[in-house]
Amino acid sequence: MKESGEPKTWSQSVEIRRGTFQDFEKVVELLRLVFPQDERGYYFGFLRFDPFFHPRDVWLVTDGKEVVSCLFLLRRLFSDGERLLPGGGIANVATRPDFRGRGLASLLLQEAILQSKKEGLSFLVLVTEIPAFYERFGFQDLGKFVAYLTPQEGFTLALSRVKDEEILDAYEAFYRRMELLVPFRNLGYLRGLRVWNRYSSRFREGKKVASFRKVDGVVGYFLEKETEIEVFDLFSRGNRSNLLEILQSLGKPLRLFHHPVVLRHLGVPFSRDRETVMVLYLRAFSGEVYLPVADYF
Repeated sequence: MKESGEPKTWSQSVEIRRGTFQDFEKVVELLRLVFPQDERGYYFGFLRFDPFFHPRDVWLVTDGKEVVSCLFLLRRLFSDGERLLPGGGIANVATRPDFRGRGLASLLLQEAILQSKKEGLSFLVLVTEIPAFYERFGFQDLGKFVAYLTPQEGFTLALSRVKDEEILDAYEAFYRRMELLVPFRNLGYLRGLRVWNRYSSRFREGKKVASFRKVDGVVGYFLEKETEIEVFDLFSRGNRSNLLEILQSLGKPLRLFHHPVVLRHLGVPFSRDRETVMVLYLRAFSGEVYLPVADYF
């Protein structure tokens, strides 16, 4: 998202308000105009499967009957295994090209922040390539980090299917050990994540789509490409001293996205990605927020 240009004259018909079910089709039309790489199913996936989503959490600028700018506030619970904290994700921020330069996205963001404070959310997170814009509103840069792993010669391990219950157990146990606040996942949330990620350009390449798989007791969210494997989340129920060896036995180069604590534990060099995760703290609490790439919105 980019805000630039001189302010233009506002029409008397321009209004800032919260969305309704009747607005949602036009919201999706706008998002498809601005982000044509993502399919309609991605946005309708939130409406159909996100247990926390309601169209009133879409903030709109309308000009008459047309939606010209929008912003999603996706509610999430975060947990470190000991407690649940209410948070929110800022996503799907879009403005019609002929309405840019008027500060509409800034106004929507201010409305979302104000409402989040009123409703007692602990923090807001977002993913962006323009952190300087969000720093103006108090967001802090948490970073997004990636390591590149080369395969080892010899025995090759294969990814296999994993049951939802096993995913949830390993996920909770791992991040409890890491003492990180991560999105709370249950069976309903996993189903939604699969649906909306299936239509997101971030998690697919051609007909290949990211999915939860396991290898030698380690669970991850993998996208198997022709020449490499992308790993968007990785966790295990117990401590695995041979985690690096397992990953390097998958037969292809890997791009592993994870928290710096995990990457340091593996003993591999890592760098910042072009995207970054940002957080705005709305009230004081202890703990470190982490948004796995699999949960990006």
